[in-house]
Amino acid sequence: MENEEQRTARSHLRTILWLIVINVILRGLWVAVVQPKQIADFEWYFTHATQMAQGQGYVWGGHYTAYWPIGWPFILSILFRLTGPHVLAGLIANVSFSIGIVLLVYWTTLSFFRSRRIAVFAAFGYSLLPSQIEWNAILGSEESFTFFLFLGLYLYARSTLASRDRTIVLLLAAGLGVGIATDIRPVPLLFPVVVLIYELVLQRRNWLYGVARSAAFTAVMALGVLPVTLRNYFTMHHFVIVSTNGGVNLWQGTNIDGGYYWSWLPWQNPLLVAQGNEILQNQIGQRVAIQYILSHPMSTLWHGALKISDLYKSDVNGVWYTIHIVNPAWNVLVVADLVTSIAYWVFMALTLIGIVRFVGRPFRTWWPLALPILFVVYYTSLFIFFPAWDRFRYPLMPLFAIFLGSGLATVLDGTRRGIRRIRHT
Repeated sequence: MENEEQRTARSHLRTILWLIVINVILRGLWVAVVQPKQIADFEWYFTHATQMAQGQGYVWGGHYTAYWPIGWPFILSILFRLTGPHVLAGLIANVSFSIGIVLLVYWTTLSFFRSRRIAVFAAFGYSLLPSQIEWNAILGSEESFTFFLFLGLYLYARSTLASRDRTIVLLLAAGLGVGIATDIRPVPLLFPVVVLIYELVLQRRNWLYGVARSAAFTAVMALGVLPVTLRNYFTMHHFVIVSTNGGVNLWQGTNIDGGYYWSWLPWQNPLLVAQGNEILQNQIGQRVAIQYILSHPMSTLWHGALKISDLYKSDVNGVWYTIHIVNPAWNVLVVADLVTSIAYWVFMALTLIGIVRFVGRPFRTWWPLALPILFVVYYTSLFIFFPAWDRFRYPLMPLFAIFLGSGLATVLDGTRRGIRRIRHT
């Protein structure tokens, strides 16, 4: 006879299998049917992953490069050594990472809410969000970055709840996960500062123990980034932690809120002085942008608010790179944009309900979930300075999904109670 623990484990296993099957069908069919041409960043990733797989190194115009972070094309290059340079191989990797994210949503929600129902709502809600399906057909870094980032955050949060003998293992694994994510996109580089605040302020730990936990996480995260930094130093002879496009993006953020900015007019674009030298271009971009930000603090904050609005207002970028590329008809694009954005707005409304309901509980019951909330705040705040559009919000969506399950359960329970009251009147 099975005991209660065995029955619970079997029930979770069935749920996980159903999640995998449904997501293989949804994402697999989308990748198989849509098949857009890979353009822009996505063509770059494929081309340079192919070059690395063929032993030509990570180069651009005959020179070693770090303009785009090496993490995702390096992962693709390892895959291409096994499969050959096929876009479909990369898309299958995307689907695999995407399914991994779904499972992390389920496990994370289950860990914190202790409710299989809420965890199922969260995982299926995320699985069905149109934009998270659309991006599977694009050879971008969204899936891989989000998977390793979410894995690191999940493991760190779990380490706060684990027994002493498991804490250190989970903590170090968390640092490695976030370190690998940083190799793909350098956004989390300053996140250890937030982790320290989380340890000392929210968890209210002993000062020494909180600093030790933060230091251990940061050290392993740094070890995860170190191979990329060393590669950049020995090939480019400059200290570049991950990539050289940060200064360019920062400068662009002083000229535009949402979208891409560039000018070939020398009096409008000081980066042209670098004549294509990405190291110098990065340095000039940083210097000019910082000077502008310090000289125009109120304008920076105002435009920062506009950037954050651009980050959150809609969900259309995935439609452009998939449906529009396959069928550029205007009416098709408008309908697809509307459907995708409405699904996103409903998703976020339910998420907000879940957050409000959860934060309303006593502090001791929700502080472990403060870590994903803090990452959302940290990540969003960065876009006060950088150009923003909905593509860059992708890594936050599984973190929001944790609260989606609670919000959906609240709405369904409230609706059920309302119907019951109506029947009794």
